Amino acid sequence: MSAADTAQSIEAHQQASFRAMERNDFVSAEAEAQRALETAERVLGPEHSRTVESLSLLAIVYRGKGRNEEAKPFAERALAISEKTIGPEHLETAALMSIMASIYLNTGDVAKAESLLRRSVSIKEKGFGPNHPFAAISSSTLADLLTAKGEYVEAERLNKRALVAVEKAWPADDPSIPVGLRANIPIIMEGLAQVHLGQLRLEEAEKLVARAFSLRMSMVGADHVSMVGNRKILGDIYRAWGRNAEAENYYREALRIMEKAIGSENEVVSNLLSAIADSCEMQGKYDVAAQIYTRCVAIDEKIFPLGHPVRTEHSKRYANILKVTGRAKEANQVQQRSQGK
Repeated sequence: MSAADTAQSIEAHQQASFRAMERNDFVSAEAEAQRALETAERVLGPEHSRTVESLSLLAIVYRGKGRNEEAKPFAERALAISEKTIGPEHLETAALMSIMASIYLNTGDVAKAESLLRRSVSIKEKGFGPNHPFAAISSSTLADLLTAKGEYVEAERLNKRALVAVEKAWPADDPSIPVGLRANIPIIMEGLAQVHLGQLRLEEAEKLVARAFSLRMSMVGADHVSMVGNRKILGDIYRAWGRNAEAENYYREALRIMEKAIGSENEVVSNLLSAIADSCEMQGKYDVAAQIYTRCVAIDEKIFPLGHPVRTEHSKRYANILKVTGRAKEANQVQQRSQGK
């Protein structure tokens, strides 16, 4: 196979992977990304730019499947190669920093995520300008991190600036622009809704989530995996209002979409089960909450190592519910198992 044919083959697999993600077929997306990576490494070498592209694509696929721990080594390797071969200040390296940072953020490593995001934003603003949509996307991811830290004023400023830049560059109603670019608009809206949720500006948060939902419906449909986050945020808003039955319904809708699209053994399903159980507990449905946490902890034990903070926290909450229902012996067993005893 000639170099041109090899490049064409890799490109075909990569594009097939992106198309599969758009139609919610993550099994095919993973398979195509794996084929692209295998061909690039075997024919072009472990440090070729096509290998880096395929590594980052596979990381994106795993991130989309809620399997961030599996995504991490592919993203880390892609970034390390890029820093070595084209330099730490290159725009393509900055893009990989953003991917890596989002994975760190999803796995709770806020310090590493923030360091990478600030570097990425700086490089992109120098290279593209501060109002370019690619710079804006990184700024929005930084805003998500700041929201998690409770720094709402700066997070709101960054998200609003990012939304203006992205809506101007990639209008949501322009079908000539790829969905993958236009989809950044509802993503940023949902990030801004999270800011308002943290500030308890719940009506504003609800309106933003509703707008984002309408845009996603027009772009990908009701059962696309990208709807999971939207339904989860809406559940969080209703939970903050104390409307736990409605919150539970939205969490269950998010769970249905996620399990249908991706399956059950991933971090997103674990966190959704925890949210459902907590909503049930707030409604006094302790037995239902305990049943749900049984599933949640069983998934955690498969996907998280012993001592992982998510696994530890879920086991703690499960044990507390068991104690409330008079099942102290079972609660002790759950705690012991979470400690590896």
